[in-house]
Amino acid sequence: MAETRSKPSKGSKRASTRTGAPKATIKDIARAAGVSVATVSRVLNTPDLVVAKKRQAVLRALRRHDYIPNQTARSMISRRSRAIGLILPTLANPVFVPAIAAIEQELDRAGYALLINCCERDPARELAQARTLIERGMDGLLITGSEHLPDLPALLARHRIPHVSQDVSQDIALDKPMGPSIGLDNAGALAAAVDHLHACGHRRIAVLSGPVHNTPSVRDRFLSAIARIRHHGLICPDAWCAVSDDYDNHSTRIAAQRLLDCGEQPTAVALTGDLLALGLISECRARSLDIPRDLSIIGCGDTNMGQYADPPLTTIHMPFVEMGRAAARDLLSLIEDRKPPELSILPHELVIRQSVAAPANAHSAKTGRLRTNRL
Repeated sequence: MAETRSKPSKGSKRASTRTGAPKATIKDIARAAGVSVATVSRVLNTPDLVVAKKRQAVLRALRRHDYIPNQTARSMISRRSRAIGLILPTLANPVFVPAIAAIEQELDRAGYALLINCCERDPARELAQARTLIERGMDGLLITGSEHLPDLPALLARHRIPHVSQDVSQDIALDKPMGPSIGLDNAGALAAAVDHLHACGHRRIAVLSGPVHNTPSVRDRFLSAIARIRHHGLICPDAWCAVSDDYDNHSTRIAAQRLLDCGEQPTAVALTGDLLALGLISECRARSLDIPRDLSIIGCGDTNMGQYADPPLTTIHMPFVEMGRAAARDLLSLIEDRKPPELSILPHELVIRQSVAAPANAHSAKTGRLRTNRL
């Protein structure tokens, strides 16, 4: 039999959903709230201009009818998309997760949506993603990191896009600023880590780092740790300065093997990132080395995994939540024609757990936090 389809009645002017329920219009909302269409429009676009009683009536009607405004149409009127673009170097590193959550919370409170892009530490891809976000009408961009193609700041300036940089290298931000920037005291963090190991009695201190060629913040940590070791009058041979090709367990174990295979072994290792601890601890287990009796380890970042490592990881807390929150607030200030600080450097904290002890001492350190500043 031929399939028959019923035609919509002539009186039906509204689109229907798959369940058959008609989609509410702004006229329906006005009728349900007992106000004019103009009042509903003001509640959607400039709610502060509507008296509280009418505004609440409209909001109740919107919720009851599950009304979703047409953002494209609203953008054409207001010339704003109410959306922000965020470009990250990677989604594999968990340190960015709390920053993303903080950014989204701040933007959500202000009525903005967040669109996330990941450039995989490729400056050319970052530039292409920034161009795409601009084409999609983002009201502003959050850029992560310090090293970019020269075309990126030129692109942002040409299109007059409000933008804020986060997780910047302090030296690069001062030398080549790209709009308001939020940075972490990466050099000071590793200096504090080395100082803590030195205070615990360690005189043979090594450094294990993640890739330094494409991440200025990690490079700052790595070089600062070496400089701080020498500041204390200690030797720091090249064999004790290991760099992993990546942050996965295999890469960090290979770097740990190089470090532990050298002639005279260190008594402590300062890490430029908490993720490196997993590979190092695994390699120590394979060699029957006890942490912290045979080797003390201090990390950097204070990611969630650090407190669940065995033993729990002494580390330097880096304020990624505060960084994300500050970056979002500064960008909103720019959008609203308010000028935020050109550069903000956030403090770090020493978080003492059980992975550091005095040399040849199996007793675990006391747990606690001590705020530190760059020395």
